[in-house]
Amino acid sequence: MTPAWAQRREELLSDCLVSPDVFHQMLDRLGAFVVPYQRALESEAAHHPMHLYLQGLLSQLPRKNAEAIAAWVDVERQGIQDFIGTVPWDHCPLVTV
Repeated sequence: MTPAWAQRREELLSDCLVSPDVFHQMLDRLGAFVVPYQRALESEAAHHPMHLYLQGLLSQLPRKNAEAIAAWVDVERQGIQDFIGTVPWDHCPLVTV
């Protein structure tokens, strides 16, 4: 994190009405949140890193591409890349979740 971003982050957090401590368990809650969606996609995307991809999207990464997300969650880039670009899945099961 660059010093300028760290300073700006502290400024933003000091202006928050909600304590930043609320967000410490966010990734655990996110993991629980995606379970029904992963189950709905079991036949198409069960072995793909949906939760890791979502963690990356919700992170403070300056660039949210497959390479940056994979490095941040410590997995191979190809797995994230495949999930983003080549895994076929149907949105219909997600509508009923």
